[in-house]
Amino acid sequence: MKTNASRPSPVPAVPPLVSDRVRIARVLCIFFMMFVHVQPGIMENIQDRDTAIFDFVYFAFTRLLGLSSVSLLSVVSGYFIVASLLKTDPLALARSKFKTLIVPLVAWNLVMLALLVAYGLMTDKWRDMPDPTLLSWANALFAVTAWPLDVPLWFLRDLFICCLLVPVLYQGLKHFALPTVALLVIYALFGEDFYLLQRPQLLLFFALGMWLRITGTGAATIDRLSLFLTAGLAVMIGIFVTIRVQNILIGEMNDQLRITLDTLLRITMAGGFWVLTGLIRHSGLAATFIRLEPYSFLLFCSHAILFNFAGIIFRRFFGDYGSNLFPITFFTLPLLAVLCAVIGLQMIRRSPPLLFLLNAGHGVPPWRKVGKREENKEDARRQARA
Repeated sequence: MKTNASRPSPVPAVPPLVSDRVRIARVLCIFFMMFVHVQPGIMENIQDRDTAIFDFVYFAFTRLLGLSSVSLLSVVSGYFIVASLLKTDPLALARSKFKTLIVPLVAWNLVMLALLVAYGLMTDKWRDMPDPTLLSWANALFAVTAWPLDVPLWFLRDLFICCLLVPVLYQGLKHFALPTVALLVIYALFGEDFYLLQRPQLLLFFALGMWLRITGTGAATIDRLSLFLTAGLAVMIGIFVTIRVQNILIGEMNDQLRITLDTLLRITMAGGFWVLTGLIRHSGLAATFIRLEPYSFLLFCSHAILFNFAGIIFRRFFGDYGSNLFPITFFTLPLLAVLCAVIGLQMIRRSPPLLFLLNAGHGVPPWRKVGKREENKEDARRQARA
């Protein structure tokens, strides 16, 4: 007679409040991440002029908020993957993640390639095309050892590698938590040259999310940890602002010092963003964020392509970085990307092949129905609080 005694016990279900905050986090983190990919254009003579207020705004939105925002998404991915592992076998999990991560990675890079070819034929400018080598084309489409054509999609490639390592990570975190975390920290600091991940820190954050789920850490405890990390975030922001004021080039720092500071900023920023999701969840903005969440994946995949081509037009009117009008480009393009993601996904929502290729197979209902449903939910929440 077969028994389930040897099977891992299932993890508790995610509370609805936590699920709502995760949905808010996806929109929030991806929105701030987009600022990193607003192309500044030609930055000649920037070092020769006095530092302007917008320079600090740009630094805050790109280096502090933008580059660090995906760390919370990595933690969230690790948190949810545990339940998926316990429901299926590792091979089935790998097949599932191949469909939802690698297929969109390749599909969106092919979209970018097609647009680059069209742009090259119209303008005779081919500088963004891959070099005529097998490795260059492999990187362009699959991000094997370098960034793909659609640069943000390296995250999908790295996340897929993390998913392949889930069975090993699960056993390590469940039975040898401290040694496993120590190895992950070492890899985060020294693993850039191994080509396993484009961002080695991602595996550490992903494993942290798994550990929170494996240990059954409750929402209240996670909130307390996040508040502690947010206090540390204030210190890290102070350090990075000092670096900016002193005009210290982060890229010229000792590698391990640079990576250590970056890792500490990212993990504390994850705590700060999680605290912010709690504030948003209890505000009037919650319904808007939750309504936009189904569009977050397509927004993540498409925004850099939009910025690449729309930015050419915007910079002709508003100038490059350093121009007094460049902030218009900087703040308008992310908002335009959100609008285009909503319109684009609504346009393809009746096409299963396009949803499979471009949105990990996830569909959306008509926009009006979603709006009415979220309004009804928000009314019910207000009545419950009253």
